[in-house]
Amino acid sequence: MKTRYRGRYVVGYDGTAGNHVIFDNGELVVEGNKVVFAGGEYDGPVDVEVDASNCLILPGLINAHGLMDVSIYQYAFDRPPAGGYFRPRSWVEEASQSDVFTPEQVRRGADLSFLNFARSGCTTVCGITSMVFKRWDDPAWEPEIYMESAVKLGIRAYLSHHYRARAPYSAGNGEKSFVLDDARGMMGLERCIDFIEKYDGAFGGKIRGALFPYTLDQSTPDLLRATARAAEALDVPIRMHTAQSEDEIAFLRSEYGMSPVAYLESLGILDRRWLLTHSLHIGGNHPETEEQDLAILAQRGVSVANCPWIYTFNGGYLNSFSRYGQSGINMLIGTDTFPQDLLREMRWAAIMSKVADGASTSGTAREVFDAVTINAANYLGRDDIGKLSPGMKADVVMVDFDRFSIGPTEDPIRSLVYFATAADVQSVMVDGEMIIDDYRSTRVDESRVVRDSQGVSDLVADTLAEWSTGSSDREKFCPPSYPRVR
Repeated sequence: MKTRYRGRYVVGYDGTAGNHVIFDNGELVVEGNKVVFAGGEYDGPVDVEVDASNCLILPGLINAHGLMDVSIYQYAFDRPPAGGYFRPRSWVEEASQSDVFTPEQVRRGADLSFLNFARSGCTTVCGITSMVFKRWDDPAWEPEIYMESAVKLGIRAYLSHHYRARAPYSAGNGEKSFVLDDARGMMGLERCIDFIEKYDGAFGGKIRGALFPYTLDQSTPDLLRATARAAEALDVPIRMHTAQSEDEIAFLRSEYGMSPVAYLESLGILDRRWLLTHSLHIGGNHPETEEQDLAILAQRGVSVANCPWIYTFNGGYLNSFSRYGQSGINMLIGTDTFPQDLLREMRWAAIMSKVADGASTSGTAREVFDAVTINAANYLGRDDIGKLSPGMKADVVMVDFDRFSIGPTEDPIRSLVYFATAADVQSVMVDGEMIIDDYRSTRVDESRVVRDSQGVSDLVADTLAEWSTGSSDREKFCPPSYPRVR
């Protein structure tokens, strides 16, 4: 059955020029799970007509680093960094310690996360979970729960069993230290390989696998080399937090005498499969090596994911989104915290690029929109998502441009990036199926999902308070803005 959607604007794609094109009063035609037409006027017969004349119709957005569980970061606002986030050493080492969350609690957090993805126009997500509450890696059952939530909410997902060889803990002086166990890292890698071999391509191809050594400073050279070999054998992407903190830079300088990029380059493993998330400290905070390291990433075809919101509350930002992109790096954007609102992250990526460069022309709407569409699809090796043209997957988002928050429009992509919110997303289609319709999920009771997540968030707060202060007094750990009566 062919369905024609008549939009106020349609973001089509010019394959010759290799860029998006905006069609005023455009049309999108979908048949089954494929795009038949995206452009001006379709002159063929259709079975169903849909009036979307209030909407900007665009390709489904791709989230390069989407948190899939309840975030810890609401407990970091308006307070100094907490060393207790890194857990006591005894908790890391003692096998008798139980997991913080039950499978049901993980599922509740996951459902809320995937609901957020869908409501903000994400049709494909590269998933990330917090390792704060994991000793070494995910429990073996955990990635399957995220898969189940992705399928339930209708999202395409690239999933992993996260792993590492150095587990961080908070030392008695409040500084971060590590317990080293390369065998545990290799065990985690094998679990990830097993997950990929079992589920890559499952559920009609909506579930895909990726390798995820969690952070650069928590991985050893042997673990990274083994990861690169496995990625080549499995033909899957690799994701890793890299150059994200001053502590990491100091550790790499002390241990290897190199910046993060120089260290990875010395291992001979960098190629287009790698996505380095955050990467705020490229060059190891040495300006004389920064340009060289950016050039290495561009030469090797490495992608970088910017997740700006998570750093803004500590005054941090990438220097800068435009600069990295103009260096030839394939730039992506992710939501590394709650809410998982990629529209908001696009806005922050653009704004913080302007702040970093002191220029209004930095971090343009076109740059950040490409990051969540064409660029992200290129990193994933996909030629069937990230754009609307004949033969593409019918992954489609419709944003209501009659909303007061958007107002009058001169350029619809700028209006999307600088003014639109998740509340303005009217419809989301994945593989030809509407998963958001009339601003609501077609898959779950949204209010129930939100209510069910509250107990998980309470447990997060209790656990962090206990680790940080030795007491489950959450208000001592994270004082309220005003006196609170419970």
